[in-house]
Amino acid sequence: MGGSFVMLCVRCRTTEAGPDSVRCELCDAAERLDGRTHLGGRRRVPVPGSAVLRSPVALGWAVAGLFALVGLADLAGAVLDLRTAGFVDRVAGGDWAAQDDWADSESVTGWVTRFWALAYPGSIVVFLVWFRRTRVNAEVFDPYGHTMLRGWAIGGWFVPVVSLWFPRRIASETWYASVSPADRRGPLLLNLWWGTFLLDNAVSQTASRALDRAEELDEIARAYRYVAYSELFSVVHAVIAVLFVLALTRRQDVRAHQPWPPAAPGPLPEVPDAPAPEKV
Repeated sequence: MGGSFVMLCVRCRTTEAGPDSVRCELCDAAERLDGRTHLGGRRRVPVPGSAVLRSPVALGWAVAGLFALVGLADLAGAVLDLRTAGFVDRVAGGDWAAQDDWADSESVTGWVTRFWALAYPGSIVVFLVWFRRTRVNAEVFDPYGHTMLRGWAIGGWFVPVVSLWFPRRIASETWYASVSPADRRGPLLLNLWWGTFLLDNAVSQTASRALDRAEELDEIARAYRYVAYSELFSVVHAVIAVLFVLALTRRQDVRAHQPWPPAAPGPLPEVPDAPAPEKV
């Protein structure tokens, strides 16, 4: 039990941090020289001095609860769409009595869709407020560890093309800036959240287009099954999103209650002069 605790640099994650910093000497020196890490990272941007630490706990739980409601709506929709596909198959096989069951199923599906249409936009609004708050908190934890201005925490979601990676970059920088000595988890959960988010959008759009194009009964039944499968994947993404939000929320809460010296610019490390060559 005689070993000592070793903390890695919060930026490069490969080298031991200095005794009075959260970054290694190379990252500190590179930051002062040109704003890059010694691993060739992106240029850092100065953050406003108005960053104020505010608890993300209440917002985090609100986001998690709304995401859970959206996931439950997706699960109910998947079950109903699979039932509808079965009714369509029965009608295609000549069981015209199944049309009434089909109509009843679509009526219930309409109520579930209306509930989803209320819960989903609400979850997005609360999530964006939480996402920006965690980004501002990250500026307090590590003022020198960000490559983008805080406005991109919201704007990055709405700009075409860049929305495919800007939010993920901000989330990653927020994740690492919020690290504490008691939490050494890597970005696996963050990567799962972002990967399932992109895949969920692609799968949902593909399934919706398949249902819009379906004309024959067998095509309609198949399309309903595609939609149901996409909704089941949305449930998986919702679970991962809840875990990610709660993990980052707890990470920041722990970091705020267990402070340790923040990264700060200082004098460049002194390099001793080389000794003069001896005369022979």
